[in-house]
Amino acid sequence: MRTHKLSTTLLYAVVLALFILVVFALTNAGIDPRANRLVGDFDPKGAATVCFGLLGLYHSVAIIFFDEDDSPKSSETPPDPNIPRPPDSYTGFIRQAWYKVLSVGPIFAFFCSASVFIWHSFAEYPGTPGTVWGDYATSVTPALTLFLLCWACTNIGLMFAAIAEAFNRDVRGLFIAAMIVMFLVAIGNTFGLIFLVDQPTGSALILALIIFPLSLLALIGARLLAIVRVNRYDAAHPHGSSSKPRRSQKQRRPQGPPPQDMLERGERLLMHFRSDHTPEPQMLIATTTRFVRASIIRTDRTFVLEQASPSQLVGARSQREGHDLVTIAHFRDRQDMRVLGGNPEQSQSFAEAVTHLARTGQVRR
Repeated sequence: MRTHKLSTTLLYAVVLALFILVVFALTNAGIDPRANRLVGDFDPKGAATVCFGLLGLYHSVAIIFFDEDDSPKSSETPPDPNIPRPPDSYTGFIRQAWYKVLSVGPIFAFFCSASVFIWHSFAEYPGTPGTVWGDYATSVTPALTLFLLCWACTNIGLMFAAIAEAFNRDVRGLFIAAMIVMFLVAIGNTFGLIFLVDQPTGSALILALIIFPLSLLALIGARLLAIVRVNRYDAAHPHGSSSKPRRSQKQRRPQGPPPQDMLERGERLLMHFRSDHTPEPQMLIATTTRFVRASIIRTDRTFVLEQASPSQLVGARSQREGHDLVTIAHFRDRQDMRVLGGNPEQSQSFAEAVTHLARTGQVRR
């Protein structure tokens, strides 16, 4: 799975909730899932305690559910091993869209806190009235408390991951320290949710209402720091320039001359993207009257492969498929136009510019 989508988050959330539901069912039946013996080796009274702790642990390390980012890597893998590859995000976390990052916590927390109602419906020990576990079936307050605390655990874990991302290029000591602290805090969150089971419902909710907004602000601030530092580092260290600048510059091919030969009378070129991945280079071209995928037969000859009206244009994106970079333009009522290969930075910039054009009808300056 190369791209992190909302559907991926939903899938992981459901799987996580079902997994802990199975663990609760086993421990509630007196079965220790870690043991070889089948019965009688676990006290069902501690089933909720164990599973609440697991919720704290898994939400704290939600960063592991990020596989890759939506944007292409900052440079393609160089064919020459002597050309250094710059360090990049170790999970793609900081290059995810904001809404995808911030959606992980509430989606995971919702499915897990909702599944606890199922636990409580067949629990051997439904808890003491007045506590979070004891009131779970009779009030929405415990569910809201657990939802906010699980979301806060996710925010805290992602915050430390963002701090690690901020320094993983140039300050390795801080990077390692942030990762260690992240896992130590995950253990702390595990014990925190273990003790939540027997906490009074009202005081637990007050604690959740204090911790949650602080964790959310901390995540947003840490991720902004990471984005700023990574972009600053990339700007100050052109890819591959440290050892063989000439070969690196040769590898990053320019866009090439605009395809003026394919323009009709009165038609004006707005933007284009070129890839030399195929024997005959291909281009995606946006003009004032159409959007085109074209093949470059000669330096002065462009052949139109397919075209669409500007009103059909929805947007574009740049992504990795395996080891290949693909630039894709999306349309209404027709298939996508795809161009394989090309410079990653130019592909991303082109995709953003096309999306802006589709949404606003204006060329981004």
